Amino acid sequence: MNWFQNILVGILFFGALALAGFFTIISESGPFAKKGNQTVLYFDNADGIKVGSRVTVLGVPAGTITDLALIGVDEQRRPVADESLAVAQRVAVTIELKKPVKFYSNYKIAVKNETILSGKIIAIDPGSVRPGEDGKIPEVVKVLAPSTSELQSESKTALQHRLEKGGGFTDLQGESAGDPLAGLSEVLAENRTDIRRTLNNVAEITTKINQGKGTVGLLINDDELHRNANTVLTDAQIVVRELRESLEDTREQAPVNSFLRAALTAF
Repeated sequence: MNWFQNILVGILFFGALALAGFFTIISESGPFAKKGNQTVLYFDNADGIKVGSRVTVLGVPAGTITDLALIGVDEQRRPVADESLAVAQRVAVTIELKKPVKFYSNYKIAVKNETILSGKIIAIDPGSVRPGEDGKIPEVVKVLAPSTSELQSESKTALQHRLEKGGGFTDLQGESAGDPLAGLSEVLAENRTDIRRTLNNVAEITTKINQGKGTVGLLINDDELHRNANTVLTDAQIVVRELRESLEDTREQAPVNSFLRAALTAF
């Protein structure tokens, strides 16, 4: 049986090794993963995102960020290849989506925290044909999304490819959903004086209690008052119990009193 155990251990070992190789090399995150399509998004600032950050479509993991770059834009906030024509700069974020996504004119793209403690992600809502408040039906927008294989064969980035293609495509605009931690920090900074005053008051109150000042301090630190308070509570419990017993006796005697009252009335 010893040889059988050795063979079984060997099969388990090489099986685990094969699984590890699959998930690290052949899976979607590996070097031999299936290539997707790359699209450029434009933001006013990077807001904590970085290469490798996740991209979700309607909450479903759909890709990753492959590149970040500063790009000059004109007065209409369109990217320009000639920096001399630029009036401002924006952040061009290149994402690779594993599956094609159809965008509508009511799409929404935002940088947000998946959770308070996790890193930033790009959340995409591609929109739909559902009419808006104005009653207009959103239209499908034409987005430039070349395949990663095509870009690699041309030795170009998605941003370079976009600048060469010129107009005729919709440049997807993103926005920041805000950082909850930054918002909390701002609130604390604005109310720093009130918070400090409150903390000082709490410190004064706890100091007085520890020194036995005030009613609460005396109850906590004075053993005599503590015993008196316990005595008062005990007496109150006794009074309540006696009152309850009296009420129960009265309730039990009520039928007898009613019978006697009725009998005397009859005679």
